[in-house]
Amino acid sequence: MTARAKSETVVPKKATARKAKASEPLMYVGPTVNGIGIQNRVYTEIPSRTQELLDKVPELKNLFIPILEYPAACKMLRERKGYIYSAFTKALTLKGGL
Repeated sequence: MTARAKSETVVPKKATARKAKASEPLMYVGPTVNGIGIQNRVYTEIPSRTQELLDKVPELKNLFIPILEYPAACKMLRERKGYIYSAFTKALTLKGGL
C-alpha cells in the first residue's frame, strides 16, 4: 500500500431518508390504520388529520415515501430491519389505540 493510498480513506455516507419534493406524490407503506393512511396508497399530499398525528409521532413520517423508493422500503419490511420497519411496527402499536 502506498503512502497516498493510506491517506485516502473512504468514509461511507450516512444513510438518511430522502426528503420528498413538495409536489411529489407520496406512497404510504405502513399498515392500514384509521387516522394515518391506507397501505400502499399514493397521496398527492398528506391529509391534515394525519399531519397532526405525524407532528406528535414524527417516526411515522418515514412511512410516507416517494414512489421510487418503494422497492427499498419493501426490502426493509421483508428483512424486518431499517427505519421503515421501525416506523411500521410503531404504526402497528398505534393501530389498536386510535
